[in-house]
Amino acid sequence: MGAAPSVPDGGDATAVTGSVSDVPKVSTTHEFTIREYSRTKGMGVGKSILSQYFTIDGRKWYIRFYPDGYSAADSAWVALYAQTLYKPQFRAVRAEFTFQLLGANGEVRHTRRSDRACKYDTFCNSWGIRRYIDRNLLESAALAAVHNDSITVRCTVTIHQARRRSLPVPRPSLVMMPDKPASVHGHNAIKFLASGKAPFDVRFEVDGEIFEAHRMVVAAQSPWFEGLLYGHGREAGESDLADVGGGVVGAEAFSGVLHYMYNDELPATVTDKKRAKRRYEATLRLFEAADYYLLDRLKMMCAISLGNDFITDSTLTTIAEYAEAYSCKELEQACRNFAERRGVSLLPNIEVMQRLMSRIFLAAHATKRIMGVEAPSSTTQQQLAAN
Repeated sequence: MGAAPSVPDGGDATAVTGSVSDVPKVSTTHEFTIREYSRTKGMGVGKSILSQYFTIDGRKWYIRFYPDGYSAADSAWVALYAQTLYKPQFRAVRAEFTFQLLGANGEVRHTRRSDRACKYDTFCNSWGIRRYIDRNLLESAALAAVHNDSITVRCTVTIHQARRRSLPVPRPSLVMMPDKPASVHGHNAIKFLASGKAPFDVRFEVDGEIFEAHRMVVAAQSPWFEGLLYGHGREAGESDLADVGGGVVGAEAFSGVLHYMYNDELPATVTDKKRAKRRYEATLRLFEAADYYLLDRLKMMCAISLGNDFITDSTLTTIAEYAEAYSCKELEQACRNFAERRGVSLLPNIEVMQRLMSRIFLAAHATKRIMGVEAPSSTTQQQLAAN
């Protein structure tokens, strides 16, 4: 920040002051040379070549070069992207980037830069320019950007650093006491019940497996179980054995539901990152079970896991079908965003949809029978139950 006096002609002593507020920034430049450029053509739309990493402000960054275009709609242009290796312990950052094509002697032959500072976080860790340069122009003799069958890209990334906020300094004359401790009343009750010291008073059967639980716990967590155990003016007896799978929920998914009810967290079957395919299938089943038992928070936790960890070209259609069938708008939007970025169309999978419709039909009738009302969590479920 600075100020400068200015005295205009005529001797008027009026001072003009000014100040500038700058966002702290840090920049790094990396040059990426693609050798044997002619052999990169034809590798396929959406396929990229990755540079070695370079470091800015403690993060690893890469350049991605798409010789055949980022998507089918942009296949006449080469694309360049700046990507960071995002880790959960890192905060989100905003960064600008500039890509320059260099000639044989290092002179700049072509420049494009981002039109704003882009946000890099868990949802998007790669930003770039889809139509960086027309391929014919890139290869033209007039541009002279291809030399010895190589091209060199200079990438400059500028990170906008967060301003540091000063912390209030307590006055010595005041007595500083800590905040009131968070309540652990409910946590202690659930922890005691989960310990097994309190006898179970209800049993459930799913796919031939028997699960024991406490009626008050499951009824308090789920209106579906409240209707089953306390609905219609009666309670289920202690000796009752209720079949609650309904042809929709399997034993593993039901075990995950009980784990969530007692621990308020996702089960290990959907958090163990060493077994990705099993995690994906288990998360879909738990997402479906959460909708069936009207557990909205568990359903959203599964949706977040599916959206963050599992949307790929091969799973996109299936996840989109689940999101639509079970009325999860947030997961539907995540699928649409991915499809738009990849330049692909979301086409219905008839086999998946027919299977889901059959299961939703069963779920709708079970919910209507137990609660005496239409299922509130899925529009499709309501429509099927009415038929």
